[in-house]
Amino acid sequence: MNPQHVQLLVSIRNRDEILPALNGGCDILDLKEPSNGALGMVNEETLHSISDYFFDQPVKVPLSLALGELVEWKEKRSIPIIPAEFTYLKMGLSETAQKHNWYSDWVNLKQQIEENNKATFQWIAVAYADWKQANAIPPQEVLTAAIESQCAGFLIDTFLKQGQSLLDSLSLEEIQELVDRAQSHNLKIALAGSITYENLEMLSDVSPDIIGIRGAACLGSQRTNQVQKLAVKEFRKQLDRQYTFMESG
Repeated sequence: MNPQHVQLLVSIRNRDEILPALNGGCDILDLKEPSNGALGMVNEETLHSISDYFFDQPVKVPLSLALGELVEWKEKRSIPIIPAEFTYLKMGLSETAQKHNWYSDWVNLKQQIEENNKATFQWIAVAYADWKQANAIPPQEVLTAAIESQCAGFLIDTFLKQGQSLLDSLSLEEIQELVDRAQSHNLKIALAGSITYENLEMLSDVSPDIIGIRGAACLGSQRTNQVQKLAVKEFRKQLDRQYTFMESG
């Protein structure tokens, strides 16, 4: 793909972070609660406050929703009503490495969510770069599942949020192999996991479709702090500069 078209996804935790993310230049808004984990799901009140925000104005960018971890759903009492404004849904696969029926559980839950909401969503399969620490399914297996179940995209993220980035868990060669395979099957490929300015230069050769950030968009680069317009804007500038440079170079 053309490097200058790499999109920026910014994860927000509530409606107060919508404008800072949008005005900073994000292309996709992703809703999650960072204090609940890598793909922590927000409560239903927050979920519907986002829907209310966009009720009287058009949604400027696609909306994505994190649904937590697959294993957490066995404890959930009910499937929430997901507002129609959301396009992309995703959930993590931590603690599934020893579960031989994880794939059927994953597919069945996706079907239940769609049936309950009487809607069809675009699903993003999530592989954790630090899959061993997360006791999760290896990335190549998750990608195979994404292809077989006709997901819309494939995200490589990190499970542990303790200062290590995507590149601390996977080599560029491993990431490139996953990106090439995903794109060859027409899946959107997103990279996330404590990505910083310094990581962008290394990742520029990989050419993903989307780069996702949370910590880099927040005050003091702390993922539990508030999203800041200037932080998003600076990351957007660095992202465009790096990929435009690589294209012209």
